[in-house]
Amino acid sequence: MNMLRAVTDDGDRFVALTPNRFNAEVAKHFLRALQQEFGQKLVIVLDNAPYFIAKTLKKQAAADGLLLEYLPPRSPEMNPLENCWLQLRAARANRLFRTLDEVKTYLSTTLPQLKSPEIYHYLC
Repeated sequence: MNMLRAVTDDGDRFVALTPNRFNAEVAKHFLRALQQEFGQKLVIVLDNAPYFIAKTLKKQAAADGLLLEYLPPRSPEMNPLENCWLQLRAARANRLFRTLDEVKTYLSTTLPQLKSPEIYHYLC
């Protein structure tokens, strides 16, 4: 199970779970889902994961009217979602999941409890 997550400057959240490995096609679907959720004109700040910097993704984003901005390479301290991943890892410490359904249940109960980062602190 893989997860992509977004947080808006207002603290709204969006989570996409996929059984597939991350690649440019999965990232394209994620960006389109963000547009459906938050509106057609978006500025999206991404890290430099290979699937986010793929030429096909950038081409689709431009065609869809999205503005993609990228964090500097190797700068997790500038990525507000890193704090969310830390919270998620801490919450699952010393837990054993025997089935994929247990993982899904864990995620569906834990994700809403995560404290969203205050994006403003990262922008200024």
